[in-house]
Formats: sequence, C-alpha cells, structure tokens
Amino acid sequence: MEVVTHNATSLAWMGDALMTLRVREHLLNQGYQKPDILQKKSARICSAKAQARILEVLKEEAFFTEREQQILQRGRNATIHSKAKNADGKTYLEATALEALLGYLYLYGHADRLEVCLQAILKKGDSL
Repeated sequence: MEVVTHNATSLAWMGDALMTLRVREHLLNQGYQKPDILQKKSARICSAKAQARILEVLKEEAFFTEREQQILQRGRNATIHSKAKNADGKTYLEATALEALLGYLYLYGHADRLEVCLQAILKKGDSL
C-alpha cells in the first residue's frame, strides 16, 4: 500500500480543480456554450451540496474500494479554514472527501480508476 504524503487539503484542492475542469468539458461536449448557462450547470454539479449527494449515492452503491474509503475518511477529516457559501460544515466536509479522493487518484497515478470515478460523478451529476 502506498504512503500518501500529501495532506487532505492539498488532495482536495487538486480534486476540486479536476472535477471542475471535467464537468465543464462534459457540458461543452453536450453543446452548452453560453458562459452563464455553462456556469450555472457546472455549479449545479460542482457545488458542495451536489458533491455530498453524489458521494452518498456512490457509497450506497458500494462503489469505492477499501483504500478509497480510507482516502475519503482522510478528506472528511481535513482541517478547513473556510466555509462553503451555501452548505453546512458536514456537507462541506463530505464534498471535500470526494475532492480529496479525486486528487489522490490523480497525484498517485491511478488514471484508470480516476476516469471511472469521474464518469460516475458525471452520470450522477447529470441526474441532479
């Protein structure tokens, strides 16, 4: 098992950037090009509330491996000094957990699993 040397906040920062980029790319591929509409649809999937809902559904489906569950817990335990504008603390930490997992998968070279996770997130996000 690899040793994770990055802290949870750094992993979440990277995961947030990956998710935002991928969601916008997905929306552009669906034909959304007007900036205001693209922003609204992107925010609907990338918001802390949406990420927390997506994480909850994926956990119910037993989507995550044991190692990924450990990374999710690490993300949930992150020390966050800011608060989401439209989410409570618990919801924000759930979103941070999902972002940390994506950051971990990217930074530690698990590209295939990262792609599977992003596809699942996009699929769940489209149904929100």
